[in-house]
Amino acid sequence: MKRLIRYRNRYERDESSVKSVSKEPVCPIERTLNVIGGKWVILIIRELIQGKKRFSELENELGASSKMISQRLKELEKNGIVRRTVIPDVPPKVEYTLTEKGESLNKILDAMAEWGLRYECPKDSAS
Repeated sequence: MKRLIRYRNRYERDESSVKSVSKEPVCPIERTLNVIGGKWVILIIRELIQGKKRFSELENELGASSKMISQRLKELEKNGIVRRTVIPDVPPKVEYTLTEKGESLNKILDAMAEWGLRYECPKDSAS
């Protein structure tokens, strides 16, 4: 916990010394959340860690709307997390994979899974 506070305090001090109008967060944790904190993003990454997937596979696995998955994939591609590959078939197919940057998020997902297993209630007693 002290380490996180140290990050926050250090970057807040750095930010106050910069005379910038930009609203971009300086704290690395906040910057990370801006990239992966959106709804469905972590779950999309979780699916792609397992390997390349087509859009319909993501749709089936996640249960989110097509529009939502499409928006999130575009954001992830823009941020260099996901690579979109068009396969020239008839009809054309599109596959999604993680980039090296995207694969580096595996440690974060592992930590989240470990935390969930350790501290969260079992499904049956969640209500």
